[in-house]
Amino acid sequence: MTDFQQINLVSPSAALDHGQSEEDLARADTYGLIAELFAAPPSDVFFSRLAASPKPDPADDAPLTQAWRALLLVAAEQAPVASRAEYDTLFYSVGKPEVMLNGSFYLAGAQNRAPLVELRSDLAEMGIERDPSSSETEDHLASLCEVMRFLVAGDLDTAASGRSLLEQQQAFFQAHLGNWVFELLERIDSHPKARFYAAVAQFSRGFFEIEQQAFDIFGATQVAAGGFPES
Repeated sequence: MTDFQQINLVSPSAALDHGQSEEDLARADTYGLIAELFAAPPSDVFFSRLAASPKPDPADDAPLTQAWRALLLVAAEQAPVASRAEYDTLFYSVGKPEVMLNGSFYLAGAQNRAPLVELRSDLAEMGIERDPSSSETEDHLASLCEVMRFLVAGDLDTAASGRSLLEQQQAFFQAHLGNWVFELLERIDSHPKARFYAAVAQFSRGFFEIEQQAFDIFGATQVAAGGFPES
């Protein structure tokens, strides 16, 4: 079994190249970036990496590029300590956090319900299990993004499923991420105490919208070709 803690905490440096396209490797890295942003308060090293990252082409007015440009601007203007405090305010609490990052909360109204059981079953089929020492359940946004990162980069051995890599990505995204993440991101974006994480939410939403559209198109072409039944 793959150690789930490794997936949860892996550094979002460049994805390994298993013959994937440049676009897929970029997608994998973006999933890794979003995972790091939501896994823990951002470190000084993280902000240094953001500051050193290539700046978007000013002529590129694509929505995702604009969201990335806005995120870089907020990161440059807001002190790292303030962004870390913002993370704690939004996502940490002795009781219930102001914003929950777990899918079961949005799908079932509470944690540790049926969606988490289904997720664990799908992860087990991919050879992934949770480290018992981890304080987060597998339906945490950061953990789900790490799984998607590995699926997109081709780093998981899922050949036994009999499905193509893209089919597996689509199935996992739709079953465990796309059906609740937009509600979460809207809550963050509209939260009165969110500034840095409002920009993070806007960037994440732009990326996930592109992913959702691509998976929808892929699903439609598969149905038209008789590949698999429409859900």
